[in-house]
Amino acid sequence: MAWACTVIQGFTWYSDGSFSKQGPSGTVITAFATSARANQPFQLVAGTSTGAGHEDHACMDVPGPINPATRFANARGFIANTSGPVNRSPGDWQICFGELPLDGNHSATSPVFFTVI
Repeated sequence: MAWACTVIQGFTWYSDGSFSKQGPSGTVITAFATSARANQPFQLVAGTSTGAGHEDHACMDVPGPINPATRFANARGFIANTSGPVNRSPGDWQICFGELPLDGNHSATSPVFFTVI
């Protein structure tokens, strides 16, 4: 899956309030979001924003969700704690909530970061 372009709306937070973590592939993380697009469906994803001109896009290239469950932002844009394993190759990843469908020009919450070591 790949996003043509993502617009950042809202904020992602790890459940302990941190903005970055690291661990081996398969590490289970828990995150929530605030100020996401209200009443819209999202998935917790790990992605990158590689490519010139796309540095301000969150989780633009997404190889698949961390947690395939659809989560809905409430009327205030809150998405409750969501957990899943970061099964990715070594390197730096962005963790965010991507608005469904993941293959369109939709929003994503501003990412937190995870380094797979």
